[in-house]
Amino acid sequence: MSYIDRNLLPDEKILFRTKKHLIIFLVPLILTILSIVAYSYMESNNILNKVDWAPTVIVLLFWASSGLDYLTSEFAVTNKRVMMREGFFNRHANEMRINTISQVNVDQSLLGQMLDYGIVSINAFGAFDAYPMIAHPFTFQKFVNEQLDKMTQ
Repeated sequence: MSYIDRNLLPDEKILFRTKKHLIIFLVPLILTILSIVAYSYMESNNILNKVDWAPTVIVLLFWASSGLDYLTSEFAVTNKRVMMREGFFNRHANEMRINTISQVNVDQSLLGQMLDYGIVSINAFGAFDAYPMIAHPFTFQKFVNEQLDKMTQ
């Protein structure tokens, strides 16, 4: 059971749920390719072939870090709150009641627009929190704004 599911209030329903975008695996993928090139070079060098395992270890650490980041990220909009949690070693969790939110912003790069990920920033009357690399950020923003409209009616 996820953090969000465990912490739902009575009569609270999840309207939209997302995670970090798979783009967080781009750096480990590029490092894997560079590691393969480095390994082939290190194998041919008499001095460096003794530490040809080092690039593989570094790449595995990057894959593990990105994997934990992806697996432990949860972002949800409910009918009462916005709930966000990310991180394993450095955990960042935030729950904001819908009626305290004043603004939801989405920032996207060109690549983010093509792949549908971005930074979601939430202003809640004095509090500010930003969550990078969220998948489907405009859908997230839409659900928050729909709940804000329901509160004002």
